Amino acid sequence: MALSEGHIHVAMRNFLKREGWLLIAGQYPGGSDDELHALNVVDPNLARDNSPDPRRHSKGKLVPDLLAFRNNQLLIVEAKPKYSRDDRDKLRDLLDNRLNDFLGSLEKFATERRISAILPLNNLLLIPALAFSAQEFIEQPDPGFIYIRITNLTEARLEGPF
Repeated sequence: MALSEGHIHVAMRNFLKREGWLLIAGQYPGGSDDELHALNVVDPNLARDNSPDPRRHSKGKLVPDLLAFRNNQLLIVEAKPKYSRDDRDKLRDLLDNRLNDFLGSLEKFATERRISAILPLNNLLLIPALAFSAQEFIEQPDPGFIYIRITNLTEARLEGPF
């Protein structure tokens, strides 16, 4: 059975929960999610009105697929059925060029949603992660990235530096 993007999302969430990770924020493919709220990373220069609805400010907005926390580590995950260079680049941009936007959005999110486990943010180790099918071959791993390799709906494994 070929794994869809929805399968990857369900499997990675179940795997991370079984491994003791607290799911903080997320968004299933298509934008609907009954379990978690999405973290909308907005450009503060565009969203100057302190809107409670940051989705209105879509230019420059980034929404990580999943954030998961354990032992002061915060996984920032993008997920696709296959390894995605675009997702890798999105995470690099988020944690390099847009780091201040990410941290500002995350602090506001954690405060409003009363997720005290991740506060203060300066105690967090931010770890970019890509989730995709375990059948995918990667020639050269991305330095600093964790991979969540999904075998099927009930089996997965973490790869990379921890």
